[in-house]
Amino acid sequence: MKKAVTLSALICLTFAGFSFLTAQPVQAISKYSEKWHTVKTTKKVYAYKPYVPRGGAMYQMRFIHKTPIKKGTHLRLIRLSTSYPWEIVRGKTHLAILRRDARWFKNVR
Repeated sequence: MKKAVTLSALICLTFAGFSFLTAQPVQAISKYSEKWHTVKTTKKVYAYKPYVPRGGAMYQMRFIHKTPIKKGTHLRLIRLSTSYPWEIVRGKTHLAILRRDARWFKNVR
């Protein structure tokens, strides 16, 4: 009887979404944040220069000139929505980081 109760409780907790794993730290930058943030990279990432052919539309945009960014670099970062890539500015050049997650940086205060 005791084994059956324990087994049924374990099955209920498993299907109810209960997890024994520790949660990942939450980033303070929302995916929908439309403000510039200063961040520090925690991994090596690659930035790409957006390119639109002359006379072309925005949906024809390509990303060229792959540039590595070292771990520990401070960046100014924005993401307008989840449909667009992360955007950074280096000098006068706008670059895009084609990653969907936010695990490659941490916030700097």
